[in-house]
Amino acid sequence: MDQDTLQMILREAVRETVTQVLQALLNADREAFLREHGGRKNGYYPRKLETAFGQVELSIPRDREGRYYPSLLQPYARRQVDLGEVAVALYAAGVSQRKAAEVMSLLLGHRYTHETISALTDQVLKEVEAFRHRPIPEDMAWVYLDGFFLKVLREGIGVEREAVYVALGVTPGGQRQVLGFWLLPTESATAWEEVLRELWQRGLRRVLLFITDGLPGMEEAIRRVYPLAQWQVCVVHRVRSSLAQVRARDRALLAQDLKGIYGARSRVEALEALERLKEAWGSRYPSLVAAWWENSGALLRFYDYPQVLWPYLRSTNLMERFIREVRRGTKVRDHKFPKGEAVYKLLYLESERQEGRWAERRLKGVAEVQEVLEGMLRERYAPRTQTLTHKS
Repeated sequence: MDQDTLQMILREAVRETVTQVLQALLNADREAFLREHGGRKNGYYPRKLETAFGQVELSIPRDREGRYYPSLLQPYARRQVDLGEVAVALYAAGVSQRKAAEVMSLLLGHRYTHETISALTDQVLKEVEAFRHRPIPEDMAWVYLDGFFLKVLREGIGVEREAVYVALGVTPGGQRQVLGFWLLPTESATAWEEVLRELWQRGLRRVLLFITDGLPGMEEAIRRVYPLAQWQVCVVHRVRSSLAQVRARDRALLAQDLKGIYGARSRVEALEALERLKEAWGSRYPSLVAAWWENSGALLRFYDYPQVLWPYLRSTNLMERFIREVRRGTKVRDHKFPKGEAVYKLLYLESERQEGRWAERRLKGVAEVQEVLEGMLRERYAPRTQTLTHKS
Protein backbone atom coordinates (compact mmCIF):
# COMPACT_ATOMS: atom_id res chain seq x y z
CA MET A 1 0.00 0.00 0.00
CA ASP A 2 1.46 3.38 -1.01
CA GLN A 3 1.86 6.30 1.39
CA ASP A 4 -0.97 8.40 -0.09
CA THR A 5 -3.47 5.56 0.26
CA LEU A 6 -2.36 4.93 3.82
CA GLN A 7 -2.79 8.60 4.72
CA MET A 8 -6.27 8.61 3.18
CA ILE A 9 -7.32 5.57 5.20
CA LEU A 10 -5.91 7.04 8.41
CA ARG A 11 -7.64 10.36 7.86
CA GLU A 12 -10.97 8.67 7.23
CA ALA A 13 -10.52 6.51 10.32
CA VAL A 14 -9.90 9.46 12.64
CA ARG A 15 -12.42 11.93 11.15
CA GLU A 16 -15.13 11.01 13.67
CA THR A 17 -12.67 11.23 16.55
CA VAL A 18 -11.46 14.61 15.35
CA THR A 19 -15.08 15.79 15.33
CA GLN A 20 -15.51 14.62 18.92
CA VAL A 21 -12.33 16.38 20.00
CA LEU A 22 -13.24 19.67 18.32
CA GLN A 23 -16.75 19.54 19.79
CA ALA A 24 -15.34 18.92 23.26
CA LEU A 25 -12.95 21.86 22.87
CA LEU A 26 -15.76 24.13 21.67
CA ASN A 27 -17.91 23.24 24.67
CA ALA A 28 -15.00 23.81 27.05
CA ASP A 29 -14.26 27.16 25.38
CA ARG A 30 -17.82 28.40 25.97
CA GLU A 31 -17.70 27.25 29.60
CA ALA A 32 -14.48 29.22 30.12
CA PHE A 33 -15.99 32.32 28.47
CA LEU A 34 -19.13 32.20 30.62
CA ARG A 35 -17.09 31.72 33.80
CA GLU A 36 -15.04 34.82 32.96
CA HIS A 37 -17.69 37.10 31.45
CA GLY A 38 -20.98 35.77 32.82
CA GLY A 39 -24.07 35.05 30.80
CA ARG A 40 -26.16 31.99 29.94
CA LYS A 41 -25.98 29.19 27.39
CA ASN A 42 -28.29 29.30 24.40
CA GLY A 43 -27.92 25.99 22.60
CA TYR A 44 -26.04 25.43 19.36
CA TYR A 45 -26.12 26.08 15.63
CA PRO A 46 -24.69 23.77 12.93
CA ARG A 47 -21.56 24.57 10.98
CA LYS A 48 -19.31 22.64 8.63
CA LEU A 49 -15.57 23.02 9.04
CA GLU A 50 -12.76 22.03 6.72
CA THR A 51 -9.92 20.23 8.50
CA ALA A 52 -6.81 18.39 7.45
CA PHE A 53 -8.92 15.22 7.61
CA GLY A 54 -11.82 16.48 5.49
CA GLN A 55 -15.04 18.28 6.23
CA VAL A 56 -16.61 17.77 9.67
CA GLU A 57 -19.99 18.88 11.01
CA LEU A 58 -19.96 20.67 14.35
CA SER A 59 -22.53 22.11 16.74
CA ILE A 60 -21.27 25.61 17.53
CA PRO A 61 -22.19 26.71 21.09
CA ARG A 62 -23.66 30.16 21.63
CA ASP A 63 -24.69 32.36 24.54
CA ARG A 64 -27.99 34.12 25.11
CA GLU A 65 -26.46 37.60 24.96
CA GLY A 66 -24.71 36.99 21.63
CA ARG A 67 -21.27 38.00 22.92
CA TYR A 68 -19.56 34.64 22.59
CA TYR A 69 -17.75 33.34 19.53
CA PRO A 70 -15.40 30.32 19.74
CA SER A 71 -11.79 31.38 19.98
CA LEU A 72 -10.99 28.18 18.13
CA LEU A 73 -12.75 29.59 15.05
CA GLN A 74 -11.77 33.25 15.33
CA PRO A 75 -10.59 34.51 11.92
CA TYR A 76 -6.84 35.08 11.77
CA ALA A 77 -6.51 33.85 15.37
CA ARG A 78 -3.11 32.60 16.39
CA ARG A 79 -3.88 30.09 19.14
CA GLN A 80 -1.31 27.66 20.43
CA VAL A 81 -2.78 24.21 21.01
CA ASP A 82 -2.75 23.07 24.65
CA LEU A 83 -1.61 19.46 24.52
CA GLY A 84 -3.17 18.64 27.87
CA GLU A 85 -6.52 20.07 26.76
CA VAL A 86 -6.52 17.98 23.59
CA ALA A 87 -5.46 14.83 25.45
CA VAL A 88 -8.18 15.25 28.08
CA ALA A 89 -10.80 15.94 25.42
CA LEU A 90 -9.83 12.74 23.62
CA TYR A 91 -9.91 10.78 26.85
CA ALA A 92 -13.32 12.18 27.75
CA ALA A 93 -14.62 11.21 24.30
CA GLY A 94 -13.81 7.59 25.11
CA VAL A 95 -10.67 7.30 22.99
CA SER A 96 -8.04 4.85 24.20
CA GLN A 97 -4.63 6.27 25.07
CA ARG A 98 -2.96 4.46 22.16
CA LYS A 99 -5.54 5.78 19.70
CA ALA A 100 -5.28 9.26 21.22
CA ALA A 101 -1.52 9.16 20.66
CA GLU A 102 -2.09 8.33 16.98
CA VAL A 103 -4.65 11.11 16.56
CA MET A 104 -2.48 13.73 18.24
CA SER A 105 0.48 12.69 16.11
CA LEU A 106 -1.62 13.24 12.98
CA LEU A 107 -3.18 16.47 14.25
CA LEU A 108 -0.07 18.14 15.59
CA GLY A 109 2.66 16.69 13.42
CA HIS A 110 4.74 15.20 16.25
CA ARG A 111 5.06 11.66 17.55
CA TYR A 112 3.29 10.94 20.84
CA THR A 113 3.17 7.72 22.83
CA HIS A 114 0.37 6.37 25.01
CA GLU A 115 2.64 7.01 28.01
CA THR A 116 2.69 10.71 27.04
CA ILE A 117 -1.11 10.78 26.83
CA SER A 118 -1.36 9.14 30.25
CA ALA A 119 0.95 11.78 31.74
CA LEU A 120 -1.06 14.60 30.14
CA THR A 121 -4.41 13.28 31.34
CA ASP A 122 -2.97 12.78 34.83
CA GLN A 123 -3.00 16.58 35.05
CA VAL A 124 -6.73 16.37 35.83
CA LEU A 125 -6.20 14.20 38.94
CA LYS A 126 -6.19 17.26 41.22
CA GLU A 127 -9.50 18.30 39.70
CA VAL A 128 -10.79 14.75 40.22
CA GLU A 129 -10.00 14.90 43.94
CA ALA A 130 -11.50 18.37 44.27
CA PHE A 131 -14.68 17.13 42.58
CA ARG A 132 -14.92 14.03 44.78
CA HIS A 133 -14.56 16.06 47.97
CA ARG A 134 -16.52 19.17 47.02
CA PRO A 135 -19.29 20.36 49.37
CA ILE A 136 -22.78 19.26 48.34
CA PRO A 137 -26.19 20.83 49.04
CA GLU A 138 -27.91 20.16 52.35
CA ASP A 139 -31.21 19.17 50.73
CA MET A 140 -31.96 16.55 48.09
CA ALA A 141 -35.46 15.47 47.14
CA TRP A 142 -34.20 12.02 46.21
CA VAL A 143 -30.89 10.24 45.70
CA TYR A 144 -30.07 7.28 43.47
CA LEU A 145 -27.47 4.79 44.66
CA ASP A 146 -26.18 2.20 42.21
CA GLY A 147 -23.02 0.37 41.29
CA PHE A 148 -21.36 -1.54 38.47
CA PHE A 149 -18.15 -3.50 38.01
CA LEU A 150 -14.93 -2.78 36.11
CA LYS A 151 -11.63 -4.58 35.72
CA VAL A 152 -8.64 -2.82 37.25
CA LEU A 153 -5.00 -3.88 37.10
CA ARG A 154 -3.52 -3.92 40.61
CA GLU A 155 0.26 -4.00 40.87
CA GLY A 156 1.50 -7.29 42.30
CA ILE A 157 -1.98 -8.85 42.13
CA GLY A 158 -3.22 -8.76 38.54
CA VAL A 159 -6.55 -7.76 37.04
CA GLU A 160 -9.28 -7.52 39.68
CA ARG A 161 -13.02 -7.05 39.22
CA GLU A 162 -13.96 -4.10 41.40
CA ALA A 163 -17.17 -2.23 42.22
CA VAL A 164 -17.80 1.37 41.21
CA TYR A 165 -20.29 3.09 43.53
CA VAL A 166 -22.17 6.15 42.24
CA ALA A 167 -24.53 8.55 44.03
CA LEU A 168 -26.71 10.87 41.95
CA GLY A 169 -28.98 13.42 43.61
CA VAL A 170 -31.97 15.49 42.46
CA THR A 171 -32.80 18.76 44.22
CA PRO A 172 -36.38 19.87 44.97
CA GLY A 173 -36.03 22.17 41.95
CA GLY A 174 -35.20 19.29 39.60
CA GLN A 175 -31.47 19.86 39.15
CA ARG A 176 -29.37 16.70 38.89
CA GLN A 177 -25.92 16.40 40.45
CA VAL A 178 -23.33 13.64 40.70
CA LEU A 179 -22.78 13.54 44.45
CA GLY A 180 -19.80 11.21 44.29
CA PHE A 181 -18.19 8.04 42.99
CA TRP A 182 -16.04 5.46 44.72
CA LEU A 183 -13.98 2.42 43.70
CA LEU A 184 -14.15 -0.44 46.21
CA PRO A 185 -13.30 -4.17 46.14
CA THR A 186 -16.92 -5.35 46.13
CA GLU A 187 -20.49 -4.14 46.62
CA SER A 188 -22.13 -4.51 50.02
CA ALA A 189 -24.55 -2.69 52.30
CA THR A 190 -21.68 -2.07 54.73
CA ALA A 191 -19.68 -0.28 52.05
CA TRP A 192 -22.73 1.73 51.03
CA GLU A 193 -23.12 2.84 54.64
CA GLU A 194 -19.60 4.30 54.54
CA VAL A 195 -20.51 6.08 51.30
CA LEU A 196 -23.56 7.58 52.99
CA ARG A 197 -21.46 8.74 55.96
CA GLU A 198 -19.16 10.55 53.56
CA LEU A 199 -22.13 12.28 51.90
CA TRP A 200 -23.25 13.41 55.37
CA GLN A 201 -19.79 14.75 56.18
CA ARG A 202 -19.70 16.67 52.89
CA GLY A 203 -22.91 18.50 53.76
CA LEU A 204 -25.93 16.40 52.69
CA ARG A 205 -28.31 16.58 55.66
CA ARG A 206 -31.86 16.11 54.44
CA VAL A 207 -33.12 13.56 51.89
CA LEU A 208 -36.70 12.49 51.31
CA LEU A 209 -36.04 9.25 49.43
CA PHE A 210 -33.16 6.95 48.52
CA ILE A 211 -33.71 4.78 45.43
CA THR A 212 -31.63 1.62 45.08
CA ASP A 213 -31.78 -1.98 43.97
CA GLY A 214 -32.78 -4.65 46.48
CA LEU A 215 -29.33 -5.27 47.94
CA PRO A 216 -29.76 -7.00 51.35
CA GLY A 217 -29.10 -4.69 54.28
CA MET A 218 -29.52 -1.51 52.24
CA GLU A 219 -32.51 -0.20 54.16
CA GLU A 220 -30.71 -0.65 57.49
CA ALA A 221 -27.60 1.10 56.14
CA ILE A 222 -29.68 4.09 55.05
CA ARG A 223 -31.54 4.29 58.36
CA ARG A 224 -28.32 4.31 60.38
CA VAL A 225 -27.10 7.45 58.61
CA TYR A 226 -30.35 9.09 57.44
CA PRO A 227 -33.03 7.78 59.84
CA LEU A 228 -35.72 10.15 58.55
CA ALA A 229 -35.23 9.28 54.87
CA GLN A 230 -37.41 6.72 53.11
CA TRP A 231 -36.24 3.84 50.92
CA GLN A 232 -37.59 2.93 47.48
CA VAL A 233 -36.59 -0.33 45.80
CA CYS A 234 -36.19 -0.02 42.04
CA VAL A 235 -39.34 -1.58 40.59
CA VAL A 236 -37.72 -2.16 37.20
CA HIS A 237 -34.99 -4.29 38.80
CA ARG A 238 -37.60 -6.31 40.70
CA VAL A 239 -39.73 -6.86 37.56
CA ARG A 240 -36.71 -8.07 35.59
CA SER A 241 -35.72 -10.40 38.39
CA SER A 242 -39.28 -11.76 38.69
CA LEU A 243 -39.66 -12.43 34.97
CA ALA A 244 -36.32 -14.24 34.91
CA GLN A 245 -37.66 -16.72 37.47
CA VAL A 246 -40.72 -17.92 35.54
CA ARG A 247 -41.39 -20.11 32.53
CA ALA A 248 -41.22 -18.39 29.16
CA ARG A 249 -44.90 -19.03 28.42
CA ASP A 250 -45.91 -17.19 31.63
CA ARG A 251 -43.81 -14.07 31.21
CA ALA A 252 -46.12 -11.91 29.11
CA LEU A 253 -49.13 -12.46 31.37
CA LEU A 254 -47.10 -12.03 34.56
CA ALA A 255 -45.54 -8.82 33.22
CA GLN A 256 -49.05 -7.46 32.62
CA ASP A 257 -50.13 -8.34 36.18
CA LEU A 258 -46.99 -6.76 37.65
CA LYS A 259 -47.63 -3.59 35.66
CA GLY A 260 -51.02 -3.44 37.32
CA ILE A 261 -49.19 -2.99 40.63
CA TYR A 262 -46.62 -0.31 39.78
CA GLY A 263 -48.81 1.31 37.10
CA ALA A 264 -51.84 1.79 39.36
CA ARG A 265 -53.36 5.21 39.98
CA SER A 266 -52.96 4.98 43.76
CA ARG A 267 -51.48 2.85 46.53
CA VAL A 268 -54.93 1.39 47.24
CA GLU A 269 -55.28 0.20 43.64
CA ALA A 270 -51.70 -1.13 43.75
CA LEU A 271 -52.48 -3.22 46.84
CA GLU A 272 -55.60 -4.56 45.15
CA ALA A 273 -53.47 -5.56 42.16
CA LEU A 274 -51.04 -7.22 44.57
CA GLU A 275 -53.94 -9.29 45.95
CA ARG A 276 -54.84 -10.37 42.43
CA LEU A 277 -51.18 -11.32 41.84
CA LYS A 278 -51.30 -13.57 44.88
CA GLU A 279 -54.51 -15.26 43.71
CA ALA A 280 -53.26 -15.78 40.14
CA TRP A 281 -49.65 -16.77 40.76
CA GLY A 282 -49.27 -17.63 44.44
CA SER A 283 -49.58 -21.39 44.02
CA ARG A 284 -47.38 -21.52 40.91
CA TYR A 285 -44.61 -19.15 42.01
CA PRO A 286 -44.94 -18.79 45.81
CA SER A 287 -41.45 -17.34 46.48
CA LEU A 288 -41.84 -14.73 43.75
CA VAL A 289 -45.21 -13.54 45.07
CA ALA A 290 -43.93 -13.60 48.65
CA ALA A 291 -41.00 -11.34 47.65
CA TRP A 292 -43.44 -8.74 46.27
CA TRP A 293 -45.61 -8.90 49.40
CA GLU A 294 -42.75 -8.78 51.89
CA ASN A 295 -41.17 -5.79 50.14
CA SER A 296 -44.41 -4.05 49.16
CA GLY A 297 -43.70 -1.07 51.46
CA ALA A 298 -40.39 -0.25 49.77
CA LEU A 299 -41.67 -1.14 46.29
CA LEU A 300 -44.72 1.14 46.58
CA ARG A 301 -43.09 4.04 48.43
CA PHE A 302 -43.26 6.27 45.37
CA TYR A 303 -47.05 6.53 45.83
CA ASP A 304 -46.34 8.85 48.81
CA TYR A 305 -45.12 11.53 46.37
CA PRO A 306 -46.73 13.70 43.65
CA GLN A 307 -47.80 11.65 40.64
CA VAL A 308 -45.64 13.59 38.19
CA LEU A 309 -42.59 12.17 40.00
CA TRP A 310 -43.60 8.50 39.93
CA PRO A 311 -41.63 7.61 36.74
CA TYR A 312 -38.47 9.06 38.33
CA LEU A 313 -38.96 7.44 41.74
CA ARG A 314 -39.94 3.87 40.93
CA SER A 315 -36.78 3.09 39.00
CA THR A 316 -33.10 3.99 38.75
CA ASN A 317 -33.37 4.73 35.01
CA LEU A 318 -31.79 8.18 35.35
CA MET A 319 -28.79 6.62 37.06
CA GLU A 320 -28.60 3.80 34.52
CA ARG A 321 -28.37 6.35 31.70
CA PHE A 322 -25.38 7.94 33.38
CA ILE A 323 -23.73 4.53 33.91
CA ARG A 324 -24.31 3.64 30.24
CA GLU A 325 -22.38 6.75 29.22
CA VAL A 326 -19.54 5.76 31.53
CA ARG A 327 -19.51 2.24 30.12
CA ARG A 328 -19.27 3.67 26.62
CA GLY A 329 -15.87 4.99 27.63
CA THR A 330 -14.83 1.59 28.98
CA LYS A 331 -15.45 -0.31 25.75
CA VAL A 332 -12.47 1.16 23.91
CA ARG A 333 -10.36 0.27 26.93
CA ASP A 334 -11.44 -3.38 26.72
CA HIS A 335 -13.38 -2.83 29.97
CA LYS A 336 -10.18 -2.77 32.03
CA PHE A 337 -8.02 0.01 33.44
CA PRO A 338 -4.29 0.16 34.18
CA LYS A 339 -4.91 1.64 37.65
CA GLY A 340 -7.64 2.99 39.89
CA GLU A 341 -6.81 6.59 39.01
CA ALA A 342 -7.80 5.88 35.40
CA VAL A 343 -11.29 4.91 36.58
CA TYR A 344 -11.62 8.14 38.55
CA LYS A 345 -10.48 10.20 35.55
CA LEU A 346 -13.15 8.67 33.36
CA LEU A 347 -15.88 9.10 36.00
CA TYR A 348 -14.89 12.72 36.65
CA LEU A 349 -14.82 13.69 32.97
CA GLU A 350 -18.17 12.03 32.33
CA SER A 351 -19.65 13.67 35.44
CA GLU A 352 -18.48 17.08 34.27
CA ARG A 353 -19.89 16.47 30.80
CA GLN A 354 -23.26 15.29 32.08
CA GLU A 355 -23.61 18.06 34.66
CA GLY A 356 -22.94 20.58 31.89
CA ARG A 357 -25.87 19.12 29.96
CA TRP A 358 -28.12 18.91 33.02
CA ALA A 359 -27.47 22.55 33.89
CA GLU A 360 -29.36 23.57 30.76
CA ARG A 361 -32.62 21.89 31.76
CA ARG A 362 -34.34 20.59 34.88
CA LEU A 363 -36.19 17.31 35.05
CA LYS A 364 -39.55 17.71 33.37
CA GLY A 365 -42.41 18.30 35.77
CA VAL A 366 -40.36 18.70 38.93
CA ALA A 367 -40.60 22.50 38.99
CA GLU A 368 -44.39 22.13 39.21
CA VAL A 369 -44.09 20.36 42.56
CA GLN A 370 -41.00 22.13 43.94
CA GLU A 371 -42.99 23.82 46.71
CA VAL A 372 -44.56 20.48 47.64
CA LEU A 373 -41.15 18.80 47.94
CA GLU A 374 -39.71 21.68 49.94
CA GLY A 375 -42.72 21.50 52.25
CA MET A 376 -42.23 17.74 52.70
CA LEU A 377 -38.59 18.33 53.65
CA ARG A 378 -39.55 21.00 56.19
CA GLU A 379 -42.29 18.87 57.69
CA ARG A 380 -40.17 15.75 57.99
CA TYR A 381 -37.01 17.37 59.32
CA ALA A 382 -38.30 20.36 61.30
CA PRO A 383 -39.70 18.52 64.38
CA ARG A 384 -36.31 17.33 65.56
CA THR A 385 -32.65 17.57 64.62
CA GLN A 386 -31.39 14.51 62.80
CA THR A 387 -28.32 13.04 64.46
CA LEU A 388 -25.92 10.36 63.36
CA THR A 389 -25.97 7.11 65.23
CA HIS A 390 -22.25 6.58 64.68
CA LYS A 391 -19.14 8.39 65.79
CA SER A 392 -18.13 11.00 63.25
